[in-house]
Amino acid sequence: MDLEQIKSLLEGFDIAAFLPELDTVMGWVEMLLRISVMAGPLLLLGFGVLYLVAPPKEANHGLGFRCWWGMASLQAWQFTQKIAGLVWSALGVVLTIVMAVICNAWKPEEPMEMVWSAVNCLLWEIGLIFVSCIGIYIAVIFCFDKDGFRREWGRKE
Repeated sequence: MDLEQIKSLLEGFDIAAFLPELDTVMGWVEMLLRISVMAGPLLLLGFGVLYLVAPPKEANHGLGFRCWWGMASLQAWQFTQKIAGLVWSALGVVLTIVMAVICNAWKPEEPMEMVWSAVNCLLWEIGLIFVSCIGIYIAVIFCFDKDGFRREWGRKE
């Protein structure tokens, strides 16, 4: 094959036909950003409601909110699931509302601002989930000892 034959084969070929239009790409980027920002709060709300309505019945290493003190006894396990359900449900509702308002304020004409806003939202979500987990750990440690027995505060022995 020589160069002239290759040119004749590629004569009707238009590479631009294979590239998506820019507005379509931006629509996909906007949708992907909205989904990524809203997924965390909705999952948090879902797990919170699940832990309230149908928590795992006994401590296991697969399902449920796990910590050392929460897995020590059945009473500690049930308390941990209830507290985790309450905290995560409340945080999920608040984050869902706040993130929905933020996502509605995005303007598709400003893609980089939208991306940085999504990154900020995701960092805030991760930070608040981390703080909520620390709070749950502290609540369980405060109410139960390492062997899973409920602490009796103010009782003289």
